[in-house]
Amino acid sequence: MSATVVKPDSPYPALAAALARIPTGSGVYLFRDPGGRVLYIGKAVNLKHRLASYLKTPEKHDPKTGLMLKKMAQVDVILTATGREALILERNLIKEHRPRYNVMLRDDKNYLCLRLDLKETFPALRFVRRFNPDGALYFGPYASGGMARETLKVMKQAFGVRTCKERRLATRSRPCLEYQLFHCLGPCAGLVTEADYRQAVAEAVLFLRGKGGNLLKRLKAQMAQAAAELDFERAAVLRDRVKAITATLERQDMARPNFRDQDVLGLAADEGQALITVLLVRAGLVTGGREYFFPELPPGGDLLGAFLKLYYTEGRPLPDEMLLPAEVPDRRLLEALFTDEKGAKVVLLVTPGGDRARLLALAADNARDALRRRRTPPDPGAALGDLQARLKLPNLPARLECLDISTLQGGQSVGALTAFTDGVPDKSRYRRFRIREVAGQDDYAMLREVVTRHYGKAGQELPDLLVVDGGRGQLNVVLQTLKELDLAQIPVVGLAKATEAGGRAVRDRLFLPGRKNPLLPPANAPGWLLLLRLRDETHRFAITYHRKRARKELLASTLDQAPGIGPVRKRRLLEHFPNLDAVKTATVQEIAALPGFNQKIAEGLKEWLARGGQGM
Repeated sequence: MSATVVKPDSPYPALAAALARIPTGSGVYLFRDPGGRVLYIGKAVNLKHRLASYLKTPEKHDPKTGLMLKKMAQVDVILTATGREALILERNLIKEHRPRYNVMLRDDKNYLCLRLDLKETFPALRFVRRFNPDGALYFGPYASGGMARETLKVMKQAFGVRTCKERRLATRSRPCLEYQLFHCLGPCAGLVTEADYRQAVAEAVLFLRGKGGNLLKRLKAQMAQAAAELDFERAAVLRDRVKAITATLERQDMARPNFRDQDVLGLAADEGQALITVLLVRAGLVTGGREYFFPELPPGGDLLGAFLKLYYTEGRPLPDEMLLPAEVPDRRLLEALFTDEKGAKVVLLVTPGGDRARLLALAADNARDALRRRRTPPDPGAALGDLQARLKLPNLPARLECLDISTLQGGQSVGALTAFTDGVPDKSRYRRFRIREVAGQDDYAMLREVVTRHYGKAGQELPDLLVVDGGRGQLNVVLQTLKELDLAQIPVVGLAKATEAGGRAVRDRLFLPGRKNPLLPPANAPGWLLLLRLRDETHRFAITYHRKRARKELLASTLDQAPGIGPVRKRRLLEHFPNLDAVKTATVQEIAALPGFNQKIAEGLKEWLARGGQGM
């Protein structure tokens, strides 16, 4: 085997120095920054060859890969027996560390599924978000909570399968309200035999498995037989069941001539951004889909492979087939891993023909359209008019401003204010605030300080709408502070981030003064999308300033201990370099050229930093 050749003048000295100790076996590698934080996690069949490949043609690296390798100060490796074990370990470590340069999903919650445990005496349908290999039947996943609940509603109307939480039914003298509404057969009150209930469950399973057409034929025959026997009560029940199933099947207008479960992936990329759509096909029916936007591409360019590893984490139901728009390097490994996790064959097909090709084209069209919509800002006039109508504002909100606080356990706390004029960013009105009066982590007090400092100035131009990044508490603090400043006329709303409560996802929502419950505008409303853009821009602006301050403080605290660096030289370094990494990577000549420095001082500083800030 020929030796790996590495250029002596490598721009990534930390990686070049570590390469000599890297083994040739399969495993996982972790790039860390000088502070020990994990930047990137990858896997390789041959670790030494994989890491050496980063050094062979550095001029061909995309900007993100080059920046990552410049920040990298340490490489850790974990050996595994096989490439498959390396793949599993890579997935687990990415979930644990969530590295900055790996692909991450903003919306990585599992979809809703329906679970039916046939081991129960009277099986019940229940919503779950995780698949467990417990012998129960799982149906879905459903791309939206509304779609899942609509399916459950049909199941109750058509089949009367119970949905209560009790596993062992306690005997009741009177049935519950669901029975009164004809949504349950009433097994808890002994109003149905176990055999008849099991028959209803079997029919429900047929429907959920996509065999509604066959089921309809059986039910119509049973209805005709019941009518012939003058059992009009049973005939009426069967008639209602047929109507509910027929209405549902009529809405399923994207049927396919097979009964496979498929996930169909579409990929669109443009100008360094990408979007992946996942269409869910269950039992031959397209049940919905979701989209995942990536504002920047990952190092190495294997977005599709990285997405598959992260998306199909433990607990997400696996389909029979995954239809892929392009080849991925680890397709065979992923196929074996998914098959093992499902306990049944999972096939990854790349650009297949026939009916599958039409599904792939549909997914690609959805991905391109979604990426175009992401990159095309909404019409400002329509968005502002929509916002005025929904919030009942006295004037068109031509001037929008948004406040956010960024802090980390009370350290380097900053406030940020961004502004949109006529629906587009107005960066001349952006403002940053270094928190001066609040010690510790008190977001309310920080908000009060920022509002007082900004809006308390004489002659300050006021917005038509002020948005606060936060919920009811943040909104009330801002309202009270503006009232004290005699500026209660400014309309204010709170925009709370999406979260999870009681095991259920809670979407972004608006809090309005004097209103108890939050406002949930339609997800595609132009005014709502404009507010989300404003909030996200404010968050980006605040985080950027917060990180800049944190880096400066780290540099300043380090330079306080550096030999030969007094207050004046320290100030020169802080003015010239944005962070400690920049000082470490700077040449001796670049430092020596600064006012008040010379060759000896620069060499001493570089040597001290190379020793990790230890004594000379």
